[in-house]
Amino acid sequence: MKSDADTIRSFLIGLLEHFSQLDASPSGQVDATKGTAAPPGLAPDSPTTVERASASASDPAVEAAIAPHQFSSPEVPPISELGELPSVQDHFQTVLKRRLQIEISQNPPRFPWESTVTDYPVELTEASTYPWLVQLRSLALPTTLPDDILTGLLSRCQELIRESLQPGVQLVKAVENLFPDQPQAMDQIAGLVLANATMRSSTATQDMAALKAAFPDGYDGANPQQQVTLTMLAAKDILETLTLSLTPQQPLQARQWQTSEGAVAITAQYQVGLPNHISLAVAVPCASQMTLPSLGQTVTQTRPGTLNLTLPEPIADTTYPVEVYFSGTEAAPLTFAIRWSEST
Repeated sequence: MKSDADTIRSFLIGLLEHFSQLDASPSGQVDATKGTAAPPGLAPDSPTTVERASASASDPAVEAAIAPHQFSSPEVPPISELGELPSVQDHFQTVLKRRLQIEISQNPPRFPWESTVTDYPVELTEASTYPWLVQLRSLALPTTLPDDILTGLLSRCQELIRESLQPGVQLVKAVENLFPDQPQAMDQIAGLVLANATMRSSTATQDMAALKAAFPDGYDGANPQQQVTLTMLAAKDILETLTLSLTPQQPLQARQWQTSEGAVAITAQYQVGLPNHISLAVAVPCASQMTLPSLGQTVTQTRPGTLNLTLPEPIADTTYPVEVYFSGTEAAPLTFAIRWSEST
């Protein structure tokens, strides 16, 4: 393949050959008889270059012999010895680049499957790659927690709701990996968090305002004990939202989780019959899938709507995970826990 310099050189040689045939200002001695100029070193009665060119048109052998010497001169080196012509090459590349930019701006390239020009985002937003983050960012906390802390808490809490653990133990296990150097303070702080029922009372707004004042520098500016408290408050809200506990006195439970696509609303209802069963309904904002791993059941929805499953003859004090996936995303599922208890 020719280099850029070879391409430019061939282009310039072609131009020189073209314009040399059109040259209207010959130099040298003037032939008084014909009124034309004779080239240097050529007698007036000798055939001129034009005459030789005409003769070569009728005699291929003559043309082949003359062509290599037609434009050579002892004083001027051949163009092939002029080097890479860097200034011409740079100018040529600049002009070519400008023309390509204009052409692309006027006619943007398209994929084969596109009928029109489409603007794509430079990169995927975090909300689209992890749709469950919207709910985590809206937790009722005195100050916001970093996203990596929130996503780590959600992952850990979804593991814990599959086990039958006491609430205090759940809180400790949810955050202990984040604070390995605070083992002695864990149990005490967990007890305080569980005892703090005012966050959901009628005075919650006033209490929250007072708590926010205690964190002027946010999560990063808090001391380790305060950070443990904040993460346990977040874990408590996550665990409560993901767990649906059914009893004979309260056979119906509902939860809602905000996502980047909209709200996911799950309803679980214990129904007496032949057999006794739990009816599950999950309203989804987009194409989704619901799975009941313990039974190997899966239902799919290709558009916004409701996913329904039935859990027959639930065993008392047993946890049944329910996984919700959004189609088209690689995010881990959002897992809820259904529990049936015969005790009051």
